[in-house]
Amino acid sequence: MAVSRYPLRRRALPAAAAVASIVLITSASRSAPAQTPEATPPAAWRVECSGDGKVLECRAVQQVFHRETRQLLLSVAVRPGADGKSGAMLVTLPLGLNVSEPVQVKVDNGASEKQAIQTCTNAGCFVAMTLSDKLVAAMRTGTDLKITVQDANKKPVEMSLPLLGFALAFDKAK
Repeated sequence: MAVSRYPLRRRALPAAAAVASIVLITSASRSAPAQTPEATPPAAWRVECSGDGKVLECRAVQQVFHRETRQLLLSVAVRPGADGKSGAMLVTLPLGLNVSEPVQVKVDNGASEKQAIQTCTNAGCFVAMTLSDKLVAAMRTGTDLKITVQDANKKPVEMSLPLLGFALAFDKAK
């Protein structure tokens, strides 16, 4: 039994480092000064589509990668609902999280919504949730999407994704 614990511990360390990297990357991108006052930063969201030849399904996507290893640290995909106002969101998180605690999602300093982690695979942990029209409206006008998880030591880790370009990507994904 003791032998099987060691490989798990070795994997937990890089996962904890990945979560720490997310915090450093998102906070470093916030504190970097703009090169020119008139320069508009590039949109943080893009549109991805896939289909079977008959139906095309599109979603607004933002991903955060580790700068050196190019490992995916966080991915958020939002698919518009049939009404065009609500939506569905899939969040991919790194391994090494406390999966017994819910993930908290909020826009700027608004009310947070809690959602359980549904499953984890070797690609990461997944959270799927339905977005109300109120939350989508907040994402359209907000500055940051804040996702809070707990690491393996039950310490909260807040990841902040810019919402720049979300409204345009969401509209194009309809």
